[in-house]
Amino acid sequence: MRALQEQELGAFIASVSHFFKHATGDAAEIRSAFLADTDTYLDFFDFSGIVDVSGEWSGSLYFSAPRGMLSHILLSYGSESYTDEDHMDLIGEIANMFSGQARKALGEGLEISVPRRCTRIAIKPGCEPRPYVVPLAWRGFEAIVVVDLKTSRKALN
Repeated sequence: MRALQEQELGAFIASVSHFFKHATGDAAEIRSAFLADTDTYLDFFDFSGIVDVSGEWSGSLYFSAPRGMLSHILLSYGSESYTDEDHMDLIGEIANMFSGQARKALGEGLEISVPRRCTRIAIKPGCEPRPYVVPLAWRGFEAIVVVDLKTSRKALN
């Protein structure tokens, strides 16, 4: 089993930066990534998009953001509606964009699920390997990307 390498994680970080710059005109400030503690739960923000991954890699990708951040992104899109469903659609769209980047970074053998969207979750990371948490700030709001991937047994054979 192999953990994600620095250059592979860098591809996810670049996709986060690209999304905010392209979608809103303002780049997000990407903070230092760190490994999650496997003994505690990660608290997520108001809305989260989760993409499950299988194939040569297995695990999940998460993007979690507060309502205010998502409302401002919707505003930058020219939206006039800010319902929970609008926020859920946007969080799913962002998670889907990150999963597309995962396929580019990790290979076409990656199978990605349709994003699950949820509110106020907490997860306890798996033990091997520990997931990367990438905090970011944009227009005064905080959000996180969690990359919880490992090579699957299929990839080792």
